[in-house]
Amino acid sequence: MIHKRDTIANILASFPGFIKNWNAHQLFWEGEDAGLCNDLGEFQRYIESLFLVAEPPLTTIASAFVLVEKLLCEGDQEVQNAAATCFLENFLNRGFVSVDQFINHLGPKSYAYCRAWDEFTGVDSDNSMLESSVSKPFA
Repeated sequence: MIHKRDTIANILASFPGFIKNWNAHQLFWEGEDAGLCNDLGEFQRYIESLFLVAEPPLTTIASAFVLVEKLLCEGDQEVQNAAATCFLENFLNRGFVSVDQFINHLGPKSYAYCRAWDEFTGVDSDNSMLESSVSKPFA
């Protein structure tokens, strides 16, 4: 089981490009615990920024979504909630990156969560998630 204490350590070890963002995040919180949701929100903004460059590093982006899927599958309840709410929902709600840009990176649990979120909110994220013609990207 993945716990809060392991989540950010795993992210920092796997995504060295995030360290600069992480250090700025830590400075903003002046050493206080920002909470896992805020921490994963910062990681989400970093991954989101990678989509916005001229040549997105697709391997890094894919690895981030693999990690989030692992957090959803193997994390304790706090880790699962933060991965869903502060990573996946941020992608759906912020709108800087089209769902079409990341849908193929979603694992089964991530995809199911995004569909459930769209159904709950009544939003059809970029006409991709709820259309019956869209099949699971991982099928």
